[in-house]
Amino acid sequence: MARTVVDLRDDLIARARRVTGLKRKVDIVNAALEAFVDQHEAYRAILRLRGRVRFRGTSGALLRERHGAHR
Repeated sequence: MARTVVDLRDDLIARARRVTGLKRKVDIVNAALEAFVDQHEAYRAILRLRGRVRFRGTSGALLRERHGAHR
């Protein structure tokens, strides 16, 4: 494991501690990096589907299905 010196914003560390329950800064940074990489890989996978998936329906139907009929 490599050691790196970085300046971290105290307000973001405090928010991350509240949200994740993690206490150690190294755990917070590692969790954030893992989430970032996972999100980026998922985004790339979705982009690779471009032109391969057909959506049949309306955006209104999609929103009703996703958020319930009360919309």
